[in-house]
Amino acid sequence: MKEVIFIFLCLIIFLLPLPFGGTEEWAVFGLELIVFSLGLVYFFSQLCSKQINQQPDRSTLPLPVLILLLLFLFISIIQIIPLPQSWLKVISPSTLAWRKTLVELNLAAESKYQTISLSPWSSAYEMVKFIAYGIFAFLLSKVVDSKSRIKTLSLVLIAAGLFQALYGMSEHFGGTHRIFTWVNRYYAGSAFGTFVNRDHYSAFLEMIFPLSLGYFLVRANYFSLRPGLSWRQRLAAFGQENLQKSLLFILPPLIIGVGLVFSRCRSGIIIFLISFSLMMLILSLSRISGRHRTEKKLVRLVFSLVLLAAILIGINPVLERFTNEGLIDNNRLLYYRYTINLIRDFPVAGTGLGTYVKAINPYLEKNFGVIISHAHNDYLEVLAESGLLGGGLLILAGFWLLVFLFKKWASVRHPLGRGLGLGALMGILAIFLHSLTDFSLRMPGNVLLWISLFVLCLKCLSLHPEEDMAEAEYYLMKNKE
Repeated sequence: MKEVIFIFLCLIIFLLPLPFGGTEEWAVFGLELIVFSLGLVYFFSQLCSKQINQQPDRSTLPLPVLILLLLFLFISIIQIIPLPQSWLKVISPSTLAWRKTLVELNLAAESKYQTISLSPWSSAYEMVKFIAYGIFAFLLSKVVDSKSRIKTLSLVLIAAGLFQALYGMSEHFGGTHRIFTWVNRYYAGSAFGTFVNRDHYSAFLEMIFPLSLGYFLVRANYFSLRPGLSWRQRLAAFGQENLQKSLLFILPPLIIGVGLVFSRCRSGIIIFLISFSLMMLILSLSRISGRHRTEKKLVRLVFSLVLLAAILIGINPVLERFTNEGLIDNNRLLYYRYTINLIRDFPVAGTGLGTYVKAINPYLEKNFGVIISHAHNDYLEVLAESGLLGGGLLILAGFWLLVFLFKKWASVRHPLGRGLGLGALMGILAIFLHSLTDFSLRMPGNVLLWISLFVLCLKCLSLHPEEDMAEAEYYLMKNKE
């Protein structure tokens, strides 16, 4: 049964971004329906199974992170429960004043009980989505229970990035600018894959690029060869067949990197450079089989190839975005200021999940000519909707887990854990940085990828180092024979 659930989860990861990043209503409903159904199947299969798992799971969430996430869910539920007005006056006086204004305008009926959320149905809709994400993470963590499935999940994620990069560039350079049959006129000068917004497309590729680079390093066996070997011994251990395979796996990070550059997303390109620099720094500071110089050369090689390919194809349109529009979007600075004003009026419990588009309007001092549905900053938006209490818990949980994984990666010695773990960590960090200037984590396709990287990282960093300890010696013995 686990095999079936694993296949379904992999298909969801790959297919959900196809309908405009997973934002279509039918795509969200399909995600929730499939995930809830798989959750029931897993639950009943566990009840009916007579097998007892005697091996403890070493890849579970840290208890503090789990508590923080459960508290966030509890606060989200409280937001949609009708409370007495006397309670609401203490918890969220701005919500009570907002509802009284609606009553005075005959837009709502007066009631003794009111919800913290300005729109409880919108909050309930978002909360169901969050629960689906949680069940997805739980199921993925349970079915990825072997080294082979860790590799398979990694390949699925890399394949999803490859498809988005190739499809995005084919539409961009072909001049059709389509998402299947729909023509995207909003971002005709950029690659955007199956995402309407090029920024969300670049965020998707940002998360996968470091993973594909880490997978290349793993396939090249540069995390497993013992220190002190001469170049002749390294080549002998590597072998002709492994050399050909590793060269094949240099293509995914190259293609994904080029696709990211031609998204023309300023944040995406800057974060791409940051990811490269951080990987170089970590490979310099950490001792990986005593061979960090070679790994640094490989990372530089991939980066140089991406830059060379972009120049050969034509990088001028990308550079024009930086020279003509600069690094800072003034409109986004206004979004941030208006959102901070909103947070000040709803500081404790927020306006309710999914209510930003309704709550921000009174705070807009400028007519942007479009509906402002997001803050273009995931941190500010979650603080506005869930308050400093709920939003703070969610943000703290994310960073706590990130720090926990970095500490765990520093002590792991398994080759697969070192390579894929570092790639997954860099992908997770990339979206943490991108969320400062965008709302990419409001795209279901991006969220599932982000969650998958967390699960993958937990699994990679829980592998036993002795499992592949003799891998390099095996290759040496094989070549000697």
